[in-house]
Amino acid sequence: MRFAGKRAVVTGASRGIGRAVARALVDEGARVGLVARSGQAPAEWQADIGAGRAVWLAEDVTRPGAPERILAACAERFGGVELLVNAAGGARVATALGIPEEAWRADFELKFFGYARMMRAAAPYLRQRGGVMVNIVGVAGKDPNPTLATASAVNAALRAFVKVLADELASDHVRVVNVDPGACETGLLAEMAEGLARLYGGTPEDQAAAMRRRGGFGRLPTPEEVARLVLFLLSDEAAMVTGTSIDIDGGVHRGLA
Repeated sequence: MRFAGKRAVVTGASRGIGRAVARALVDEGARVGLVARSGQAPAEWQADIGAGRAVWLAEDVTRPGAPERILAACAERFGGVELLVNAAGGARVATALGIPEEAWRADFELKFFGYARMMRAAAPYLRQRGGVMVNIVGVAGKDPNPTLATASAVNAALRAFVKVLADELASDHVRVVNVDPGACETGLLAEMAEGLARLYGGTPEDQAAAMRRRGGFGRLPTPEEVARLVLFLLSDEAAMVTGTSIDIDGGVHRGLA
C-alpha cells in the first residue's frame, strides 16, 4: 500500500495504460480522480466510486478550463492532490506529408497542449506538499518514426517541456518524468495495425504480428507492465528521478539515449 493517503489524477483513465495505472493506484491505497471523455463511469469503477476511493470526471482536457475544473474537483473531494498521470491520447499512423494541417493541430492540441495544461493546472496543488507528475509519452519522441509523424513531433516537444518544467519545480520538491512506451497490447495496437496496413499493404493482423516481433522479447509490453513502471516513478523509491524520459518498449528504441 505504497500510496495510502495519496491523492491522484489520471487522464485517459477509461482504457489502456491510463486505466491500468488508475486501477493499480487504487489497489495500492490512493484516492484517484478518473478523467475521461466518456460521460458515465464503467461498471468496474462503481464500487470504488461508492467507497470514496475514486471519482469519475467526464472531461475533455482540450476544452477551455477543463484542467482547472479537474484539479479543483479532485482537491475538493480528496483534500488535495499530490500525483498526476497524463495518459490521454494515442499515436496516429501518418506520414509527414500525408495528413492535413488540421490533423497536426488536433494531435498537438490533445497530447501536447492537453498534457501541458494539466501540468500547469496541477502545479499549484503539488507545490503545496511536493508531488510527482508522470506523462505517458512514447518512444517516437526520441526515435522519430516516419509512419508516426505527428506522434514523433508531439512526443519530442513533450520531452523538452518536461525537462524545463522539472527544473522549474525542483525547488518545490515536485518531480516530472516521462514514460516512453513503444507499441503496447492495448486497443490502440489494432488501430495502428489498421493504419499500417493501409499505408504498406498486408492485413492488420500481419502488421500487428510484425510489431510484436520487433521487440527484443518477441512480444509487446502490457498496460499492467507499464503501470508498474509508472507506480515506481510515482513512489518515494524514485525520489531522485526527474526531468527524464524512461523507455519501456522491449528494446525497440535503438539509440543511446
